[in-house]
Amino acid sequence: MAKRLADIIGTEEDKVNCSFYFKIGACRHGDNCTRIHLKPTMSQTLLIPHMYDNPPAAIALAGGTKLPEEMIKETVRHFEDFYEEVFLELANFGEIEDLIVTDNIGDHVIGNVYVKYYDEEDAARAMKGLTGRYYAGKLIVPEYSPVTNFRDAKCRQFEEGTCSRGGYCNFMHLKYVSRSFKKSLFRQMYEEHPEYLEKKREREKARRGRSHDRHEGRRSRSGSRHKKHKKRSDSRDKSRSDSRDRRKDKKHKKKRDRSRSRSRSRSRSRSRSRSKERSKSRSRSPKKSGGEGGRQTSEERRAMIASWQAEDN
Repeated sequence: MAKRLADIIGTEEDKVNCSFYFKIGACRHGDNCTRIHLKPTMSQTLLIPHMYDNPPAAIALAGGTKLPEEMIKETVRHFEDFYEEVFLELANFGEIEDLIVTDNIGDHVIGNVYVKYYDEEDAARAMKGLTGRYYAGKLIVPEYSPVTNFRDAKCRQFEEGTCSRGGYCNFMHLKYVSRSFKKSLFRQMYEEHPEYLEKKREREKARRGRSHDRHEGRRSRSGSRHKKHKKRSDSRDKSRSDSRDRRKDKKHKKKRDRSRSRSRSRSRSRSRSRSKERSKSRSRSPKKSGGEGGRQTSEERRAMIASWQAEDN
């Protein structure tokens, strides 16, 4: 249940907290909103409501009115002067990550300035330093904003040039600041505050270290997977080799058994042949003289011996 509430907080499914305040840091209903505005007690982002005083031409331009080119250029110069002055003043409290100004003309967002610092401590220092000060005759009332990712707060249709709600859209329409102009302000900030540049280098070094660690982690996991795969492959190869050896041994054994069987068969055949030959030979040999069955009698043997002795004498 707690995980479910954490997933839907600040979204359209959240029936308790105001999603517009969570995403934009401002709500058109203000304090009369039926949902809760979760105001942070600490944040990297400060909101200074209605700090930029739009000239009439800027309001007309935000509402979609076509203006002469010279009037548009004057409107852009007016805003860039304001942006440069505010940026460099806010940079005195800490290193700025981004500074945006809304181009909406709704009562709750017109002229809102959002400054995001890299550190919450810098945002707290700016909060303390700006509270009670005046700008162009207006009291500055900064507050911590829940907005830390301006991509979720921006109107995507406005960036594509297709927003049908115009300046009264409830999502942020950002005033245009050229990249080169913004880059020059950041360069000036680092020149005036070299300690910010040192922090930036440390962040980049830590980021490279984390990137290297992630890369090494991926390589390690990949190497581990490769080793496991190689081990499984070697195991399969060994199993296949053993299986082949067993099949060969079995085949050789069968062949040897067949050879032995044939040899025994031939041996038995030769033995039977010799036995038959001997039988035939015995059957063909003449019978010895003598008494019954061809055996010599004792008288015949004595007569033979007597004849041998007579021949010797």
